[in-house]
Amino acid sequence: MANPEISVIIPVKNGGSVFEECLASLRASQGASYEIVVMDDGSIDSSVEVAKRYSCHLIELPCSMGPSHARNRGAKVARGDILFFIDADIIVRKNALQKISSIFQDKGVVAITGVLSDGIRYKNFSSQFKNLWMRYSYLTMPDIVPLFYTSVAAIRKELFLKSGGFDTGYRRPSVEDTDFGQRIEMMGYEVHLKRDLEVEHVKYYSLPGLLRTDFCRSADMFKMTIRRGLRRLLECRNKTSIPISFMLGVVLYSLALFAILIGFIFPSMVLTCFLLSVIFIFTIFLLNHSFLHWLKIQKGWWFSSRSFFFMFLDIPVVIMGIISGAVDYISGNKY
Repeated sequence: MANPEISVIIPVKNGGSVFEECLASLRASQGASYEIVVMDDGSIDSSVEVAKRYSCHLIELPCSMGPSHARNRGAKVARGDILFFIDADIIVRKNALQKISSIFQDKGVVAITGVLSDGIRYKNFSSQFKNLWMRYSYLTMPDIVPLFYTSVAAIRKELFLKSGGFDTGYRRPSVEDTDFGQRIEMMGYEVHLKRDLEVEHVKYYSLPGLLRTDFCRSADMFKMTIRRGLRRLLECRNKTSIPISFMLGVVLYSLALFAILIGFIFPSMVLTCFLLSVIFIFTIFLLNHSFLHWLKIQKGWWFSSRSFFFMFLDIPVVIMGIISGAVDYISGNKY
């Protein structure tokens, strides 16, 4: 049997009903020869039976070892020249594989990443905000990015194996895709952002769940940045999916809190410190005005207004995550 052109690699752990939707959307794809490689990372639900029902190349790992390990194992057994990574809660469009096949006809393209669609079935604020945040972040990036967003990303197998794959130090879903994208860039290769390669991410976020995710990611992002070294830290170019406007917002929020603290310690300076904190907060609004305006177009002024106030709940969580990451790193936990 001839090898397929594309190997779709999916790590799954208790994928639930959406995992079956994921596989069904792939089986509905047309225009390219492909195989589906499912790496079961210790599921205790029906994910294994679902994968068998859809005639996937299934590998059951003996215990949960994390998505990085699962993807690397999947890449080693994949028969296609192109590795297409998605998560188990991703729904692809019918032309996705055909589009990927067409893009890689250009021999100069070695890796690509796509974007999330603007449609998400969960209507609560937290789920909508997170999905739109991720979509906006990628839509506003340049055509070449130091990222490899594993919800929808593809790479030539030869390069993936040459790179050593994902860092298995990450035992949970985290910033392993950002880490990998940066490593590809350091090797001298380019990841092309394809805005027309859209997928639906069927992910529900409660408010506590969203804040917990941002806390963990900020901690892991800090530790990854420190591991990269001072030279990479001092480079001006943003090498993450986090907009510069939000990064500056974290700094300004910290300065606003510091100004308020100084006002409490030195009552004679309270007015000056209050005015400084107001200036810092207003600057955060100005920095994120484009994003908030985009949200207004997408979801209306009420959603946009709530998003602005949510940022002032989220930023302190991010700051605490960075502090936690620093303490963890100093304690010897590098991941």
